[in-house]
Amino acid sequence: MTRAVRLLCLLGAGAIGAGCTGSITDGEGNPDPGGPGQPGGPGGPVTSGPAAKPGAGAIGDSATVPGAAPVRRLTRLEYDNTVRDLLGVTMSISKDAQLGDAESGNAGFVRGGSITGGDDARNLMNASAALSETLVPRLGSFLPCSPIPAGTGEQDACADKFIAQFGKRAYRRPLTQRETEMARALYAAQRGPEVGATFEKAITTLIGAFIQSPQFLYHWELGANAPIKDGALIRYNGYEIASRLSYLFWATMPDDKLFAAADADALKTPEQIALQARRLLNDERARQGLTDFHLQWMEIGNLIQTPKDDSVKNFSPAIAQSMLNETRDFVTSVFQGPKATGTLETLLTSSASVIDGNLAKIYGASVSGTDPQPVALNPAQRAGLLTQAAFLTAHADTGDSHPVKRGDALLRRMLCMEFKIPDMVPPVPDSMPGGATTRDRFTMHSMMPCATCHTLIDPIGFSFEGYDTVGAWRTTDQGKPVDTTGSVTLSSGTTLKFNNAVELIGQLVKLPDVQDCLTTQWMRYMLGRREVQSEEPTTKAIKDLFRKNNFDFRELLVDLTRTRSFTHRSVSPGEVLQ
Repeated sequence: MTRAVRLLCLLGAGAIGAGCTGSITDGEGNPDPGGPGQPGGPGGPVTSGPAAKPGAGAIGDSATVPGAAPVRRLTRLEYDNTVRDLLGVTMSISKDAQLGDAESGNAGFVRGGSITGGDDARNLMNASAALSETLVPRLGSFLPCSPIPAGTGEQDACADKFIAQFGKRAYRRPLTQRETEMARALYAAQRGPEVGATFEKAITTLIGAFIQSPQFLYHWELGANAPIKDGALIRYNGYEIASRLSYLFWATMPDDKLFAAADADALKTPEQIALQARRLLNDERARQGLTDFHLQWMEIGNLIQTPKDDSVKNFSPAIAQSMLNETRDFVTSVFQGPKATGTLETLLTSSASVIDGNLAKIYGASVSGTDPQPVALNPAQRAGLLTQAAFLTAHADTGDSHPVKRGDALLRRMLCMEFKIPDMVPPVPDSMPGGATTRDRFTMHSMMPCATCHTLIDPIGFSFEGYDTVGAWRTTDQGKPVDTTGSVTLSSGTTLKFNNAVELIGQLVKLPDVQDCLTTQWMRYMLGRREVQSEEPTTKAIKDLFRKNNFDFRELLVDLTRTRSFTHRSVSPGEVLQ
């Protein structure tokens, strides 16, 4: 057994508690990493707690029975952000650890992939050990004693305080007695004659062990606290709520104010939770969570790796990053700042944006310097996220537009429609200079067995034919005028007729289908899973509140934290609670 593996065993194995037996799934029918003795496992038997007042009926959803909570590893973004805020390190540690993200079932958002093999654990341990070594020059900033005492007894006392304080922040809740004992044993072993480590070396070894432990890597801030029984449900405790809030809005660990609220048991009522939610949302750090949602929702997070033909101008990894920066800065301007409205209409129809010199060439706009700056784009050509370069580029072919990709993405992500992909998709003829337009080549879908779906997808996609493979405006394709007109009848019976994408978007923003889908998307992102049928009272209440608040996303996000689905969970299938 290597030294790194021994460290992981000392702080990880069996540390997440006994008191439960049985097989636990992740809420989506998959084997769960949080079973007994596994990362994220339950922390103890259920005890009877107060009546179901916190969260119950706060928005009129007292009849909701939330689904089981999937136990999730930190995503790469969450891992890097948490390491940054815990240790002050800004490098991408998740890349060195080769951590991957996985699709969250069929919810449409990612979660951290499970660490299932020896190579996974070894990569993580090596990265954690290397990281801890870099902390030696500024170790004093992590210690409760300054300067570092010279005597062994004083150093041991300092280590005890460090374990309690740092461990609480790393695990996002107070350490259990067993975890404290294991950390002390690791420290003592490092200082003992067999290893003979200095005080500084022993502390950095502790740090490395903490950040590779299951309690750090997985969302399960239960600790020694028995799950709070609320009827047939489990109500999250204060530390669990604190982390649910911080990772939703900031994609990172709780700050000192959230820890203080959890310590004081001041995250119990919907009002207390909403107060913290609004504080987090108004903080500039909220751009992390807001950006993460929108990149995932629009399916543009992998834009930098998107291939384009060598003949395509105005595209490179640097330009792709500029596109992602535009999405980030535009979304932030919608939610925060003196001109923020927070509304669905602004998000989908505004012709204002924030771009740099790279994007100015694509948009035909004028900017001074190279830094991102606010601009007013042509309202006849641009309307919100769907006409920005990131979305158009991500959902295009390597050298041309792609109506099916754009139409499919819009219907799935904006209208929550689901399509079954056929076993065989007929190829579309390649583009030839002076040949048929893209619309002509894709029109063949309406003449094939897959026409059922493409009568919906293609007209939507054709409306975006005014944009090339990188989202630049165009009026011709293959030397012929582009045709962006169309008509489509949705499953709700609503018929949309439009001359171009801007007109289409102007109609979409007023559709209840779109308004309801956006509340659903945010709820799935928040929960890390799809909603279940028994949560219908919550979904209905949230949709009604969204309308009453004039489709203000800021109010929607705060309201989501007041729901029974946010504050409670069902017992997982196979989870036996004593």
